[in-house]
Amino acid sequence: MSEEFIVAEDLDLAWSNFDPVYPLPAGCPFYVEPVGKPLNGLINALLRTHRQPPKYFFSGHRGCGKSTELNRLAANDDIKRKFFVVKYSVRDVCDVNNLNYVDVLFSIGAQLFLQYADAGRELRPALMKDLEEWRTSIEWVREKESSFETSVGGGIQGFFVSVMAKIRAEATTRNIIRQTIEPRLSELIEKINLIVADIEGREGKSILVIIDDLDKPNLEQATEIFYNNQTAITQPVCHIVYTVPISMFFAQEFIAIRDRKFSLPNIKLHAKNDRTSRYEPGYGMLKTFIFKRMKEDLIEPDAVDLVIKMGAGVFRESARIMQIAADSAIERSRDCIIKEDVERAEREIRSDFKRILQTEDYDILEEVYKNNEIRGIEKIGHLLHNLSVLEYENGENWCDIHPTLENVLDV
Repeated sequence: MSEEFIVAEDLDLAWSNFDPVYPLPAGCPFYVEPVGKPLNGLINALLRTHRQPPKYFFSGHRGCGKSTELNRLAANDDIKRKFFVVKYSVRDVCDVNNLNYVDVLFSIGAQLFLQYADAGRELRPALMKDLEEWRTSIEWVREKESSFETSVGGGIQGFFVSVMAKIRAEATTRNIIRQTIEPRLSELIEKINLIVADIEGREGKSILVIIDDLDKPNLEQATEIFYNNQTAITQPVCHIVYTVPISMFFAQEFIAIRDRKFSLPNIKLHAKNDRTSRYEPGYGMLKTFIFKRMKEDLIEPDAVDLVIKMGAGVFRESARIMQIAADSAIERSRDCIIKEDVERAEREIRSDFKRILQTEDYDILEEVYKNNEIRGIEKIGHLLHNLSVLEYENGENWCDIHPTLENVLDV
């Protein structure tokens, strides 16, 4: 996507502007602030005085705008005055399909060191010597890193770069790394905390680590990281914002993180148990979302309404529908999106769901459709994860199915 963020006057640029996987940078003119400004609660919590550096768990459905909000958090002036901010996506440094708590902790230490070095800063020589001694004490690195050290300059920086690359891309080596570090986990945490203390002392600021895309692992992996190893991931002595899968909030293990949770809600489009109603503030927000990115004459009004309904109040789903619809119009040599184009997007998304839903899922979806409630958290987590069930807020939280699935249910 172009960094110029121009309002589209043709469908080709509109297609680009609705890239569904592109999180907006802070200050982007395409940004639409969620109702209630939910990020403010997290900002206020971070700015308070704490006896121990807190760990916060930030969640919401995939595509609801978490990455965009975290970009804004990292760029907030009050946050930057108080913190040296280290923000990264775990997807860029680890394999999110095969992730455990050792990977997460090692990534924290590596990113603290590397981003501080990238900022042109240096740790004190005594700490650098200590880190070098720790590096050389890990014998398996000596054998596996020599060729890589030459390209990255070796030393502790080369060590962090090399190990993170292996954790991300090499399954066999990843397991060796885990088996080597896990028995010495206290050493890793000690080194993380030494780096934290040194940076805080040199900068006169606290450290805030923001880890995006930790909501991508499935519930089983998330439970292993955030519940079974909660003690370990809360040991670094700095403020941390962890993203977590929405399914964690519907599991028995949720009790372990509920006191430090923050969530980003979806946009409500109708009242609970009344799909014939229309919540105008929600529709208005999503119209703003659309027309900040393209001119109004590029889409017919009835097509806009269908985009909003089928997008289910999730920014990424709405962007995905707009991109498919723009494609459809371009293929048919139209210069305007019509309802038929949106219906094509609806069918495509429904087909994607039908490929992944299991037979027993349809019974659960019918129950949610009829009651707008979740009854039995043990059977719903994967449906929240894949967006076939979505949560909304209206004083009391409630749920509904993805609207593209309505005509495949026996209701």
